[in-house]
Amino acid sequence: MSQLYGSEEGLRAFFNVIPLCCLIWARDYKIIDCNEKAVELFGLNNKQELINGYSGMSPKCQPDGQLSHNKLLWCIDEAFETGRCSIDWMHQLPDDTLLPVETTLVRFPIKGEYVVAGFSRDNRLIIRMANSIHRLESESEKIYFDPLTGIFNRRFFDETLNRVLKTLSRSGGMISLLMIDIDFFKSYNDTYGHSAGDLCLRIVAETLAKSVTRADDFVVRYGGEEFAVVLPNTDEDGARLLADNMLENIRACKIPHSSSSVADIVTVSIGVTTGKVPFKTRSDDFIIRADEMLYVSKQSGRNRSTFGSF
Repeated sequence: MSQLYGSEEGLRAFFNVIPLCCLIWARDYKIIDCNEKAVELFGLNNKQELINGYSGMSPKCQPDGQLSHNKLLWCIDEAFETGRCSIDWMHQLPDDTLLPVETTLVRFPIKGEYVVAGFSRDNRLIIRMANSIHRLESESEKIYFDPLTGIFNRRFFDETLNRVLKTLSRSGGMISLLMIDIDFFKSYNDTYGHSAGDLCLRIVAETLAKSVTRADDFVVRYGGEEFAVVLPNTDEDGARLLADNMLENIRACKIPHSSSSVADIVTVSIGVTTGKVPFKTRSDDFIIRADEMLYVSKQSGRNRSTFGSF
């Protein structure tokens, strides 16, 4: 490379202070120089050690299945022919540590000859950061799900319902809210045990969740054996139809409940309210009204739904 650089000491100084790993290939695919950052990245002692050993610094195949040797030659050819080539590359250090890099190969002339310079960025930190972000996102998502049933929890219900109500209040939209309770669930636990009770809760939660079909509708475990269903932009007819479907879908599960005075299978009671969302309304107002209707369903014999306008 010294022959190519000649007396251009400024270019050589710049080459060695570039913060990216840089290797330079001639047209015969031979490495003719590298900078100090490359030596540091590969954990070697000097440039010559890297130049001589570079061919052994990659696994036999790249993650995409291509042979490393063939892919490297293709990339160098592509850079010589088109002027530029960008690739993701996996190196393998002498201690078998994998080193993922993002490499851009660029063709440029030096004293009438074309060479290709490959600039590589160590992606290990980026990958670690991406993995950390993914873990944080996964953990943050967990706070909105009930660990037993897998559906949304009370926290999600409170935050999302308030947000939905604010949006609907500005547009004069309508909302329906269903409060649902498993009939005689304490007796179920006493009869079959808490493990069976947990399974019952999971089946009911899954059945209720499958009963809603629109993207904006959602089902939550409100607490204990009680569930809530939020139906934005749903009128009375739509809410009644869904409530009837849910009653039937739960009965169709045919979960035995010998200690129920309503039926010999698990059933639910539902309270429903529908209304336009007034400005500055509180979520508690809708919840209280739906709870009142749920109480009526229980007092009227359970295994049914009761509707009350908001």
